[in-house]
Amino acid sequence: MESREPRVISYKELSDSLTVAMERIQNGSNQEQQFAIFLLDIDRFNQINLSLGHAYGDLLLQQVELRLSSVTDEMAVYRIGDDEFAFLIRFDQFEDLVSISEQIQQLFRLSFWLQDIECMVSASIGIDVISSGERGLECSIQRVGIALLTAKRNGKNRVCFYDDSLSSMPIDRLRMETELCKAIATEQLVLYYQPRLELASGKIICLEALVRWNHPVQGIIPPAEFIPLAEETGLIVELGNWVLRSACEQKKRWQEAGIIGAQIAVNISPVQFQDLSFADNVKQIIEQSELVPDFLELEITESSIMHDMDKTVAILERLSAIGISISIDDFGIGYSSLNYLKHFPIQCLKIDRSFVKNIHNDQSDLAITHAIINLGHSLNLQIVAEGVEEVSQLEILKETKCTTIQGYLLSPPISADELEALFLSDRLVC
Repeated sequence: MESREPRVISYKELSDSLTVAMERIQNGSNQEQQFAIFLLDIDRFNQINLSLGHAYGDLLLQQVELRLSSVTDEMAVYRIGDDEFAFLIRFDQFEDLVSISEQIQQLFRLSFWLQDIECMVSASIGIDVISSGERGLECSIQRVGIALLTAKRNGKNRVCFYDDSLSSMPIDRLRMETELCKAIATEQLVLYYQPRLELASGKIICLEALVRWNHPVQGIIPPAEFIPLAEETGLIVELGNWVLRSACEQKKRWQEAGIIGAQIAVNISPVQFQDLSFADNVKQIIEQSELVPDFLELEITESSIMHDMDKTVAILERLSAIGISISIDDFGIGYSSLNYLKHFPIQCLKIDRSFVKNIHNDQSDLAITHAIINLGHSLNLQIVAEGVEEVSQLEILKETKCTTIQGYLLSPPISADELEALFLSDRLVC
């Protein structure tokens, strides 16, 4: 086989090619043949492109195609999308399909060598038996896509055979899963920025990067509608790396232009923080963007750092050694014991918005907020009150000596262009 990146074909081309293959086999056989379609997706393929570059990603695609060709009974392997492969299998018994799927999984347990770099990847596989009838193949292509999505949603590195129970999965959710995969790869995501104001100086000292999905049909989709889906499907690691990379690159552009000197803060999901390659990814992204680490702050939720204290401390100390600032997000809603704070190299506590919301008319929320502020001062930490929307909230926070605020009273999240316009018109002081 010629060593080249497999050509991407459309689903229409796939259907036509498989139809021809099936007819050729049927015409040359004296008995009715059974077929199944396999759809395979390389798990976390975007991480290879992001960490090593697209040239290495292309090498991986070539090797995957070669390995798949060794088990497909001399039938062609077709590439669908960035990292999906489809192929037809002729079989006699259902056990044959199970055996073939196990062979494929075994192939992915072996290292891939991308020039001088050893790489391990896994794959998710969807399988559907093609039913007879004029629309059998067309329907099977749709069903095998549902099976693949189910395999990925259930943790990746899995095989899923389609059955009728999967058809009850809401079609809108399936469509959003598919479109979110494409959105990450096709630059449909965009960053908005929400300023953080230091009360003592009256300056914007930090900008929190918040991802939005600029859907080609629906327009801007807020994160509450797709972040939970990304976490369930495992896409959150790829999405989080995209946000971190894009925020660092934007900050570097502002730095080179001599504008907007504030730090950039990026939210890190619990899944992303627990990923084994998290610290390495952060370090590599900073180096590739050539951003001074002091300009980056990572916001990590209180709950996500409590699963493995030794591991958490090691990760945070490594990030801190690079020069990155660490803040604990949504503070106050996770754990009653505060002993862990003294072990972590952190610079900031962000008071959860649920306490700030009723601070002006709920004595309990006021007491909790005041206690967190006092705790932060005693540990020499910056204290940020999130979700500040009313002047009455601001006045109380000033009285309680909160150092910094963030919320719609100051500014909603805005685009990079809007932020630059505010700065250039002297309505933003950094």
